[in-house]
Amino acid sequence: MARAALIQNSVNAGELSALMLGRQDIAKYASGLYVCLNGIPLVQGAWTRRPGTVYLHQAKHHDKKCRLFPFQYSTTQTYILEFGENYIRFFTSHGILTQTAQNITGVTKAATAVATYSGADTYANGDRVYVSGAVGMTQINNREFVVTNIDTGAHTFQLYDSDGVAVNSTAYDTWTSGGTIAEIFQVTTAFVEADLPRIRIVQSADTLYILHPDFPPQTLVRVSALSWTLAEIAFTDGPYLALNTTTTTLTPSAATGTGVTLTASAVTGINSGQGFLTTDIGRLIRIREGTVWGYVEITGRTSTTVVTVTVHNTLTNVAAKANWRLGVWSDTTGFPTTGTFYDDRLFLAGAATAPQRLDGSKTGLYTNFAPSGTDGTVADDNAASFTLNASDVNAIKWLEANEKGLLAGTSRGEWQVKPSALNEAITPTNISAKPSTKHGSADVAPVAAGKAVLFVQRASRKLRELAYVFEVDGFKAPDMSMLSEHITRPAITELAYQEQPQAIVWAVRSDGVLLGFTYERDQDVVAWHRHELGGFSNAGGTAIPLVETVAVVPSPDATRDELYLVVKRYINGGTKRYVEYLSKMWESDDVQEDAFHLDCGWTITNGSPSTAVAVPWHLEGQSLSFYIDGTKHPAITAANGKATLNTAATVVTLGYTYNSDGQTLPAEGGSANGTAQGKTKRIHAVGFWLMDTLGLKFGPDADNLTELLETKWGANFGTATPLFTGVAKERFEGDYDKLAQVYWRCDGPFPATVLAVMPEVNVSD
Repeated sequence: MARAALIQNSVNAGELSALMLGRQDIAKYASGLYVCLNGIPLVQGAWTRRPGTVYLHQAKHHDKKCRLFPFQYSTTQTYILEFGENYIRFFTSHGILTQTAQNITGVTKAATAVATYSGADTYANGDRVYVSGAVGMTQINNREFVVTNIDTGAHTFQLYDSDGVAVNSTAYDTWTSGGTIAEIFQVTTAFVEADLPRIRIVQSADTLYILHPDFPPQTLVRVSALSWTLAEIAFTDGPYLALNTTTTTLTPSAATGTGVTLTASAVTGINSGQGFLTTDIGRLIRIREGTVWGYVEITGRTSTTVVTVTVHNTLTNVAAKANWRLGVWSDTTGFPTTGTFYDDRLFLAGAATAPQRLDGSKTGLYTNFAPSGTDGTVADDNAASFTLNASDVNAIKWLEANEKGLLAGTSRGEWQVKPSALNEAITPTNISAKPSTKHGSADVAPVAAGKAVLFVQRASRKLRELAYVFEVDGFKAPDMSMLSEHITRPAITELAYQEQPQAIVWAVRSDGVLLGFTYERDQDVVAWHRHELGGFSNAGGTAIPLVETVAVVPSPDATRDELYLVVKRYINGGTKRYVEYLSKMWESDDVQEDAFHLDCGWTITNGSPSTAVAVPWHLEGQSLSFYIDGTKHPAITAANGKATLNTAATVVTLGYTYNSDGQTLPAEGGSANGTAQGKTKRIHAVGFWLMDTLGLKFGPDADNLTELLETKWGANFGTATPLFTGVAKERFEGDYDKLAQVYWRCDGPFPATVLAVMPEVNVSD
């Protein structure tokens, strides 16, 4: 019988597929895991617990989906935008953006609570308001209410929750003083729930360009913290389709002005012979008289041959004109679906009737798509356009700037758009595109990471890395999920990239599981991990909470990037959607009581130790885990916004616990006559190299675990057991089998980092 003392000192290959169980011959096997759940493989090789999620605010509608988008004005002024049905709301500095707050002067205890406020009459029925800081009646704090039955003269209104249910405060504590009411700031939009999945954004400084195939492009402009304007983009002179080659002429009733009638001699050449349509309203037409170009905007439609226009550039005279070009974008032809900035131009692409075409604005003028001057002269800074030359339809799904050119992902392949020579700029006469790879893209926005673009392949199952390769002087797009093909099933629906403190691509899976992909190409680290949040999304408590959308912005103190999520949960008898963010990843110099390893969590810091906890309303009626002053407290079910601890504490964190699991791949340490695979084995002892760890359990599988480091009170009553750093070795309570795997779990509120796993294995030959 052979005996081997093994060590796995890196897990930065992440969770590998079952298809890899027999591939001990590849290098990634030695640093892979069979299970990596709610744990993050670090670039350095260690495995660490995923930090918990912090509750930020409820989404506006519990019964409708929303999406999150980042807005980064600077590293210290960042926002998360919540796009929902007919609204945009804003989160910044770990709070929701609100108007000027009013002071609360009273709240009744009644079947329908009534709040009284001081100050100006700024509220109206239906407004959403945020209440905080009330003394006594703490059950109304940190909650959103709907203003109902307002009496502006008396400065009162009834409190209703976001489900339209009156707030019954009869069992609440009595309000004694303080507190503020602030209206939640929002911008009204035309997007409904069904439109949200196809929204794309492009940002330039304080302007966000919003794209959707069914809506004219819009800009959301940050004027100041509480002043944002949303408006349809008024494009200047373009872009346009090809020049008319038919005999159809256009005759204006006037050369300048508004309300001008434009009459076509026939419908030929207009919308494939259909003539003008009502959906052409808002469309541009460029018309030439002699050598001078003018352009008009359609404002009304009388018939298939007659429209009313506003003349933006003079048409010179009222003669019939055979030289004209219809605008590319309209309700008839569709609108751009994706865009990016490159060479100081805004490039837009993907309209329904021109799916392979991309258009770049004039240099530095992002809404001007004039293809030439009014005299027909084409300058280098005029708008540039190009249509991908492919044998089949290559609808453009995304655009991304790269040092080697403009990259375009289409439904059938990936293209490089660039000028004819290196270090030249794209111009109207110096632009070309060639296919690089032929994988095709899903309708998911990619992420740029380092020098690569990571995109989701057409079937939504593979994440590919599009990067320039010097040896072939071109781009390659290897499959980043090949060794972990199981992890992206059934489909990836959204991506976000976090660069600090660890480079991680976060992905939303269509079944609500959050995926992480630790990605540091220079170190050859590509590691997948799965994350299932604590809590439930159904009444029976059998389904995990569902992650529906993600976005990343720098933290308020700019020390790291933060992942924001919208999570669908089942709370207190109903479905809720909460905006949460991933808390700070544990680092070795952090304070033990500040560890945050609970989901949908909340931290309360008391001025002095107390047993009373004002449980935030988003966790009402839930069985919660408590982490008090650095140690674990028994679970408590919150009732009426309250919980009582067994012992007084200063720093209290509460929320849902979750399992952080890891499992090694089948051991391979050889045997007396070759491989250990397929032979009977038994692990009789295992050691763990640990850093700042408490509450770790281990065993042969998830159902047979032994506590490695017990979480108990210290020598002084009320003092938490300190986190452990070092090597812990114990007897392994496993049986003989042919796999010899080590399973570990952290299910408490403590941090844990595994630096290496050291099993001692007997192999029977």
